[in-house]
Amino acid sequence: MKNVLLSLIAKYLKGSANAEEKKILDQHYDQLASDKFQLEDFSEEEQADMEARMFTQIQQGMQKSTIKKIKPNYLKWAAIFLLPLLFGLLYYAQQRKPSDASLLLSKPGAMSANLISSSGKTYSLSSAEDLIKLQAAGLYQEVDAAEQATVIHEINTPKGAFYQLILPDSSKVWLNAASSIRFPSRFEADKREVLLTGEAYFEIKHNSKSPFYVKSAHQTTRVLGTKFNINAYADQQEDEVTLIEGSVEASSTSLQKVLMKPGYKARIGDKIQYQQVDHAGDYAAWRSGDFYFDNYSLEQVLQMLGRWYNLEVDTRSIPSNRINGLIPRNLLLRDVLALIETTSGIQISVVEGKLKVLR
Repeated sequence: MKNVLLSLIAKYLKGSANAEEKKILDQHYDQLASDKFQLEDFSEEEQADMEARMFTQIQQGMQKSTIKKIKPNYLKWAAIFLLPLLFGLLYYAQQRKPSDASLLLSKPGAMSANLISSSGKTYSLSSAEDLIKLQAAGLYQEVDAAEQATVIHEINTPKGAFYQLILPDSSKVWLNAASSIRFPSRFEADKREVLLTGEAYFEIKHNSKSPFYVKSAHQTTRVLGTKFNINAYADQQEDEVTLIEGSVEASSTSLQKVLMKPGYKARIGDKIQYQQVDHAGDYAAWRSGDFYFDNYSLEQVLQMLGRWYNLEVDTRSIPSNRINGLIPRNLLLRDVLALIETTSGIQISVVEGKLKVLR
């Protein structure tokens, strides 16, 4: 079997392995594919050291297996032919798509985002302090040097990530996974405005002379100073505003308006649906590390999981079930799916790399 596997690895590296041969490799190297032992983790010096260790192990193994004197040339050719295959094994584990079984072990998201400056440059952010450092270094500009005009920045989070930032007026924003916010480097004296796609929690600094506006696809929220959550992903027909503290005015694109009170939420599409909720803070539970499902459709739940665990969703034939509950977001995907099945009887798994309802 060992020789067969080495032969298959060699064929894979040459690009001549067929589907059945790739399947055999998948079955034997799932463990290696999810292992932390990856070539990219090692410098050239470390890889050279690893090769030396492998060479020593080969030499020792040959000395144990035979009494005959081994010719130096034999060892040289063993190193030339075996070491590339050993490294080829690791390369294969890196290059092939992860199996459905390994995707079930997907870990929860982490703090990560990208800043796209007005010049189009992209900067990676892994902590709230990174934004401050960029500004201190002069990379995160407050004004256009030529025109002395305010410039627009965008911060976006990929799937499987979240981010916290402080706006120019010291207001705080938490971005959920697969979300983006556009804002000026400095706000106007009589108006503060940001554009949101996705989900965000806001703590707005009070300024009676300068209302704060959050615009998304289906609504505009006008704020003086308050705490609230907005869910406005592009794949949704409605945006949702939940007020935790203070007062906001939410309006639709058709100019319908509602003055919201704490403990209420507004679903805004073609019209506004306004209702009181028992635990308004739970709608921002993602910020403190939980999924909150409030009679959500199964498709909504799948999309939430897909954004957090960086997976696509198979939207074909999704049942009309509704889901309720509060589940920690720091669990492996497998464990979250098990909890959903336990409470709802609905079985969800990963099939061909996508989240799919089985029954």
